Amino acid sequence: MESTTGRTARSRAKILQAALDLCAERGYNAVTMEAIATRAQVGKPTLYRWWSSKGTLFLDALTERFGDPYFQIGDTGDLVADLRNWLYGITELFLDPVSSDLVVGVAGTAQHDPELAAILHRQIHLTLSGRNQERIRAGQRNGQLIGFDPLLLEDLLVAPLWYRLLITDRPVSRAYADTVLNTVLGAAASPSGDA
Repeated sequence: MESTTGRTARSRAKILQAALDLCAERGYNAVTMEAIATRAQVGKPTLYRWWSSKGTLFLDALTERFGDPYFQIGDTGDLVADLRNWLYGITELFLDPVSSDLVVGVAGTAQHDPELAAILHRQIHLTLSGRNQERIRAGQRNGQLIGFDPLLLEDLLVAPLWYRLLITDRPVSRAYADTVLNTVLGAAASPSGDA
């Protein structure tokens, strides 16, 4: 006999997969909670028991499918290489049509959904950013990229990728990620000209 926990986990996974499949077929904006419930063969009340909105459901789908490996700075012992790989991971996420549509959809929805915005900030941004800053500090303790403010370094590196994805519609690529990293690190090493 299957446990309630097992059935719940299976049902939740089925719902999240249905949401991802529909997003791939129709795009984030065209997907409704009703369509997700129909595809997952569950009632809408089941969805609303676990998620208060489409945005919170898709945030779970996004983090479960594309989470930490894309947004977390790794630790090989070489901080510059780890930052480069981190930017490459985000680039891959942004280049994938389904994941980029999800990211844009959830980020856009959060602008009008205070609950989703709070969840994004508290559970995603603060958690991942905190870990990333600690990774940068660990590298600095080992003599790498000393003098950089960890939060500012993280912001300076990732913001141009987000800006291209959300605002300019200009391409995001590994070459662009390299340019961003080299520019930020190079600017810090260059004389200011204020002497």
